[in-house]
Parts: sequence; C-alpha cells; structure tokens
Amino acid sequence: MSAKEYKNSFFDAVLSLLWQHWSLLGVPGQISAKENEFVLDPEALLLFSTEYARYDQRLYDQILDWLQMHSSLINIQRLKALNTKCKFKNTASLGYMAAVVAETEPTRWAKPAKDYAVEQPTIPLFKDQNDKMESFIPKVDALAKSYSFLRNTRINTGKTPQNLPNGTASLLLRMRGLFGISARAETILVLLNSMPCKVQDIVERSGFAWKSIQDVLEELKASGFVASASETKRGKQYYLTTPDKIRHLFDIHTCVFPNWTTFYDVLGELWQLISNPRLALVSDETISNEIRMLYQNKLQGKLILSGYQPFFMGDLEKLLGAFPFPITY
Repeated sequence: MSAKEYKNSFFDAVLSLLWQHWSLLGVPGQISAKENEFVLDPEALLLFSTEYARYDQRLYDQILDWLQMHSSLINIQRLKALNTKCKFKNTASLGYMAAVVAETEPTRWAKPAKDYAVEQPTIPLFKDQNDKMESFIPKVDALAKSYSFLRNTRINTGKTPQNLPNGTASLLLRMRGLFGISARAETILVLLNSMPCKVQDIVERSGFAWKSIQDVLEELKASGFVASASETKRGKQYYLTTPDKIRHLFDIHTCVFPNWTTFYDVLGELWQLISNPRLALVSDETISNEIRMLYQNKLQGKLILSGYQPFFMGDLEKLLGAFPFPITY
C-alpha cells in the first residue's frame, strides 16, 4: 500500500469511527452504529470533533444540532479541564460551537463562547482531507465569521431526537440526567468500570480535581452505596457495594470506560504526521519508517494506557491494520 493509499484509508477509518461514536449518542446518520460495551466520553469526543469534523460539514452541523438539544448534559467545567490536556483540537472551532449553543442557552454557554474565542486570520471552516479549504461560500454565516471562520449560513435540521438512545455508549450522559452535572456520575462510572479504585485513579479517568472526587466518595460512602477497603488516606480504595443494582437501573450488563482523551490524541498525532504535505516529497519507505518510529516510540504506549486495548481489536484493526508495516498490539 502506498503512502497516499494509506492516508486515504486512515482518513476514512477515523471519520467513520467519529460518525459511529456520535450516532451512538443520538446524532442521525447513515452509518450504522453498532452497540458495544464501551462508554463514550462526550467532552473528549467533542474536543476531537472540533478539528476532525471540519473535514465533514454534514457531521459538523449534526454535532451542532445535537449540542443545541443536549447541551444541558455537557459538563462545561470538565470540558475546560480536558481542553487543557487534549492536544488534537481546535479552540476557535470550540468557541464557535459554544456560541451556537449560547444562542439557545446563554446562561451556561455564553462564558465558554467568550473564553474560547481565538484571534486568528479568517479562514474557511471546512476543508477536504488534503486540507484544501472550501472555496465557494455563497452566503457567509455572521456568527461563524465573528470567530474568524467562513462558512455558509447554518440551518438547524431539527432531526436530533429529544431523548438519548439507550445503551452502554450513552451511559455517562444518562447518569448525568439522573445524578446531575457534577463529579458524581463520573465517579460511579469509573467504579463500575474498575473496582476497587483509589481517588487518584478516578481523578485521572474523570478529569476532576482530587478534592471533588474525595468529597463525592465520602458522600457515597455515607449513603451506603460505596465502601472503602483500606483506611490509609492515600492508599484507601473504594468500591461499589451493589454494582449490579446500578447496572440494572441503567439496563446495562457491563461497561468499559477508556481514557478517550488519550485515544483520540493518538489518532490525531498519527493524522498530523501522515497528512503533512512534506511527506509527499519523500519515498514510501521513508514515510513508513517515520510512522513506525512514532508509533513504537510514543503512541503504542499511550494507546495501551488509554485502556482501549484489548477490548476493541476490531476497531483497532480498521484504524491501524492499514499501516505500511506489521502492527503489534
């Protein structure tokens, strides 16, 4: 497989995965979203989409429609925290998305819309997989232009369902609907995913501060839903006393909650490398070597630490199996 063929294959695989993930959260699309045992992270998915969804205007606008319908379930505090950790993102695009939501929900979203405004040259919002910007824009959208993006006038399709789909993928959002927008839903989810856990384990997976998680755990412990396995402060481990009741409440059998921020960043770093225009000037063998070095020296370890392996080998084979060299998981 040539470097160009691999780039096209990887681009299609990532875009397809992005469609599948949003479809599992309720975005209408033609791609069949197969339910699996993983729980999606809406903030990490949104941050990755601020840049990669620019390659597909239909997906980008469907995300905006979805946000206007379900923005009350997005944790703005957590979005801000993950934004500092996420490497593959577009802050100006996030600001524009927040501004669109602020049109219908200004109380929560006006500040993020202001905070994520970035001074930059005005450029088209959408582009193709070779990063060629959209050239024909018959009527410029005023709100997008205020964020230095040129695009055609956006129209809400009104096709986003009011209710979230049932299933494991939407579990975190459905938990927030029941428990509220706080660290409580993420804490319970991490405990469901892996027990027992230390406070720091939950901090790393949830994106919340140590004290926030500690306070939630103590409240849950007082209620009887959580117990601790050790009394040493830093080494104390927590577990759910009746996890089956929580699974039954949300109609799930099992759940896996990877570190999606790390996983999406792995995809972003790979894409930034293989889409670099300078690679068009070198041989396929040189490109293969560069990808191999990046993967083996940096990305493979991050992929393992993300917790995405070994649960989703099928997806990984689609995303990485087209490498111009053998991949070991």
